[in-house]
Amino acid sequence: MKRYAPLLVACLMAGLVAFPFVRNLTTGEKGMPGAQIGGHFVLETATGPLDTAQLNTDLILIYFGYTYCPDVCPTELARMAQIYEGLGEDQTRVSGLFVTVDPERDTVKAVTEYAEVFDPSFKGLSGDQAQIERVMRQYQVYAQKVGDDPENYTVDHSSRIYLMDRDAKLMALFSMDTEIPVMIDQVKNFL
Repeated sequence: MKRYAPLLVACLMAGLVAFPFVRNLTTGEKGMPGAQIGGHFVLETATGPLDTAQLNTDLILIYFGYTYCPDVCPTELARMAQIYEGLGEDQTRVSGLFVTVDPERDTVKAVTEYAEVFDPSFKGLSGDQAQIERVMRQYQVYAQKVGDDPENYTVDHSSRIYLMDRDAKLMALFSMDTEIPVMIDQVKNFL
């Protein structure tokens, strides 16, 4: 037992350090300690460059995915649309953004049409590989191409809906198993 005491102490200390951050991610509390996720960015939309600093809304919902995604992306964008619908009159206070992780195939036109299927106000964003990689780093998004065929491949990627404030600071992360009413309540809590 004495041999494992230093390991046990280290694990307990790591848990104490991580607890406030993990608690905030699940409860959506403001002021995420230690979070280095977020920040404003500029990417292309069908109507030209979109600078998130110029959005005239109180909050921003962001999802990173790709238009060729067979299952997860459409499911999560549909969930994002349900959040948006659940806001009622407050919808105008929240922007919905879909950012591609596959700029090789996802043109601005493609991401725009894709995002608008879920809600006409959602904006699809794309850019060149370097621009997308920079934004993915800002938001700690994982994405990896799977397959050798340049036309027919999938992309493994993280799947979270980000709730950001007008300063592009992280308010909450919603995982795939977060229930719609919980997400709606948390969004309303920050309005």
